[in-house]
Amino acid sequence: MPPSPQVLIVGGGPAGLALAAELAGFGVSCQVVDKRTHRARLSRACTVEPRTMELLDMRGRIDDVLAWGLECPHPPLGNEDGYLDYGLLDTGFPFSLSIPQSKTEDALQIAAEKAGAVLLPGTEMTGLSQDDDGVVAELTGPEGPTTVRAQYVVGCDGVNSTVREVLGVKFDGWNYDQSLMMADARLSSPPGPAEYARINRRGMAALFPFRDGTYRVIVLDREKFTVPADEPLTLEDLSESCAAILGLDIGITDPLWLSRFRSSQRHAKRYRVGRVLLAGDAAHTHIPSGGQGLQTGIQDAFNLGWKLRAVLDGWAPESLLDTYEAERYPIAAETLRKTDLSFRFETSDSLPARLLRKAAMWSMRIKPVHRLNVLHLSGLTLRYPAAGRDRWTGLRVPDRPLVAAPGGPERLYELFRGGGFVLTGTNGCPPAAAGWENRLRTGVLAEPLGARWPEHVLIRPDGYVAWAGAEPGRGLTRALRQWCGEPHPIAR
Repeated sequence: MPPSPQVLIVGGGPAGLALAAELAGFGVSCQVVDKRTHRARLSRACTVEPRTMELLDMRGRIDDVLAWGLECPHPPLGNEDGYLDYGLLDTGFPFSLSIPQSKTEDALQIAAEKAGAVLLPGTEMTGLSQDDDGVVAELTGPEGPTTVRAQYVVGCDGVNSTVREVLGVKFDGWNYDQSLMMADARLSSPPGPAEYARINRRGMAALFPFRDGTYRVIVLDREKFTVPADEPLTLEDLSESCAAILGLDIGITDPLWLSRFRSSQRHAKRYRVGRVLLAGDAAHTHIPSGGQGLQTGIQDAFNLGWKLRAVLDGWAPESLLDTYEAERYPIAAETLRKTDLSFRFETSDSLPARLLRKAAMWSMRIKPVHRLNVLHLSGLTLRYPAAGRDRWTGLRVPDRPLVAAPGGPERLYELFRGGGFVLTGTNGCPPAAAGWENRLRTGVLAEPLGARWPEHVLIRPDGYVAWAGAEPGRGLTRALRQWCGEPHPIAR
């Protein structure tokens, strides 16, 4: 076994790998243990939304994801001409990205290992104990049982999390009764446009292409909801449902995999117990609506990573870790609520539900309504709690060009590559930030962030506002002390 890490991550899925890339990129030693010896080459969660792409862009890790994904700027709504227009968004990524989860994990693993994270496949955590100074994890790997001591452990080990079970944290929620169908396959007669969906009395069928020429096929067939999820799905059965709902034969061939499944909605009661934390599906699991589970898991990692780094580097108090649950728990709870409503909306055949679906489709022709729906799905409306009536704190900050020096960063997001705080409106550290220079980068924007945004904005390492104001004075100092701890003594 390699030397004991500062952080041990249990689980090598999207959340665990994203967190490993974050921590290792900050210089924090970390290991990822994953009981799998090989990654399943299944698409599973197959969508990456704009906010997740923005976060990866901030760290310079977006190129592989874009190269292996297929841009989808107009996802279908399910009627003849309805679609979502991602071009309405203020982002450098005005599209959802269709990409198999296995390829997203490949990209994150490359980033994590390049940054220095150690990955240990075929290694399972079987128990843990903690004290005031660290956590001892019991592991079983290719060389037999061993123990590792780390300062913190993060459970990213999925719905059936061993870490969560050992902690005794409840995972409340429910399973849905309806059985759905899903497959990755080729289509001999694909419809146009490539992203295609239809909703009718029989159910819903949706098709999303991947870059390799295969399609994700998702079917909600009301006539087959009661089929047990463990009954094998045949190509004939899937083709019959698609033809009945879509009204055409798409020629499903060469399936990579076929499956029935029942979704569940569950949420951990706590995200932190002492020096052990939960993230990704170990903390929350959602129905696969818009790939929200994958987005939430990766965004957990970006929220938690810089906070662990701050505590481990000694420039923030351990209480900073409490803000992880305070900020991420409500986000997951709201995602659970919305995905549950979406599932019930899509699967119900009651008269009120049918009328509501028609009204919803019609309302999408109203541009403000349409834009608001796209904003929510994209993750760009996500906001963390602000104190009192603060208008700006907790908002996501969009990318903008910088007034750049020769050879310097050209975009605001490029200032986040090192994972520090960013202050706009100045090219030097103002007096109010004296003592925090080593945790702060500055830059002047060539374009405003938006209407009525202040010139000076302190932005957290995960791209959300920590403070904003007309002048960098006492408010900036208070925000830096809150998020970054005490300043370093000023040399005299």
